[in-house]
Amino acid sequence: MERERFEILSATMLRLVRAVQEIKAQKMGAYGLKGRSAAVLCRIFEQGGGMSATALVKACEVDKAQISRCLAELCEKGFVVREGTGEHRYKQNYVLTASGMAAAGDISRAFADIERTVSKNLTAHELEGFYRTLYRLCDNFDALLLKYQSSAENRKTQ
Repeated sequence: MERERFEILSATMLRLVRAVQEIKAQKMGAYGLKGRSAAVLCRIFEQGGGMSATALVKACEVDKAQISRCLAELCEKGFVVREGTGEHRYKQNYVLTASGMAAAGDISRAFADIERTVSKNLTAHELEGFYRTLYRLCDNFDALLLKYQSSAENRKTQ
């Protein structure tokens, strides 16, 4: 019985991830963006003003190197510009250009539409319970992964 539930969970999660990736790829592909860069673009858009690389690291929960790559891509494509110059570029704000504002607005609207569509016929209570459960499952899987990684490291040192 437990094995069946695990197989259902694995297959369902994989199906969900594939669908989300495909939808995101179609929308972001129109702008030539990868997922993380689109997320950074939308985060700056949601903020309303500019954001520094340091603030984006915290807000997006990714490392500085990845944020730097995303910002470089967004600058290259003309979606954002860095305000000011100087040594402390991680503290300088990146602001949306007109094309960045249009792209971020379009992507944000698409994500909102996706969220509305996939959550239709579900009550707010059901969605709240689903997300609470999903976060717990993720935490449990993270803990299990750490356990397996620790066991693998112990075997290597023996």
